[in-house]
Amino acid sequence: KFLAGGVTTIGDCQVTRREFDMYLRLAEQDQLKTRVSMYMLSHLLDHVIDTGMHGAFGNSRLAFGGIKFYTDGTLGGWTAYFPDGYVGDPCRTGQLYHEPADYSELIAKAHSVGLQTATHAQSPTAIDMVLDAIEAAQKAHPDADARHRIEHCGLPTAEQIARMNLAGVYPVNQPQHYYNWGEGVTAAIGTPGERFNPLGEFIAAEVPVTISSDAPVAEPKPLEAIQAAVTRVTRQGHQLGSDALRITADQALQAHTLNGARALGREAELGSISVGKRADFVILGADPLEVPADAIAQIEVRETWIDGELAHSGHNHLLSSTSTTEEK
Repeated sequence: KFLAGGVTTIGDCQVTRREFDMYLRLAEQDQLKTRVSMYMLSHLLDHVIDTGMHGAFGNSRLAFGGIKFYTDGTLGGWTAYFPDGYVGDPCRTGQLYHEPADYSELIAKAHSVGLQTATHAQSPTAIDMVLDAIEAAQKAHPDADARHRIEHCGLPTAEQIARMNLAGVYPVNQPQHYYNWGEGVTAAIGTPGERFNPLGEFIAAEVPVTISSDAPVAEPKPLEAIQAAVTRVTRQGHQLGSDALRITADQALQAHTLNGARALGREAELGSISVGKRADFVILGADPLEVPADAIAQIEVRETWIDGELAHSGHNHLLSSTSTTEEK
């Protein structure tokens, strides 16, 4: 499915010993179909540190990236933390996975040995908790290129977005979530839900926009995610929020390629077609920068190539018939 969607590299943010062992077995058997950067779940933090995994390592096909944390739950499941309750159910507040002080200690421990962290956070309260912890960790052990991530980062305030810029934090968003369930977010928390994943505000604040699918929560279809980022139109045909929250097709394409590689710490080898980088690319049926915004998701992914070798072919198209797209 990843290859069919045009994805050559994934960041798996849900890796336990079981998945780690399976990835190693697949790598040994030359059966990894995509590149994989693994993020180990936080209960393995001490084990990771004790075994000397104090930073990214691996090879071009299988690599260890960092540690995955959770602060709150999901918007779709009404478990993201809103201390004043949900508009759709004032008696429900959602939950936090850690006390703020305990979470801050975990981030400090990971940061102090050079580990990148990726924390699931949706509500403003949860995002605040992440930023407080990262800022404290950076104060104790400054690192200008730590690239700590906030996964989903659904409803940050303008002030929090400014703090992300100063702290070098990478929010990793999933526009397909508001394409699929945007109306559900507004039903749960009211009008503020229209700002869900405010990509345009990140761009305005010079915070790098990174797009992913959160597969299997959404299908790994980058073109669908790019269209959602450009239009903010849901599956039901409603635009979620103002035009200021939208980004351009060029910005969305970079968010799903080069910025994705940066969020993984792999931009030196992946993310763009450049001399010296690995030859990972897709051949498309049309140029996403040229077609109408509401037609981007319909573009055919004809072929996916990894290391200059054909990894997936949707149809037996001649390469010469797509020369314009290939050059782009």
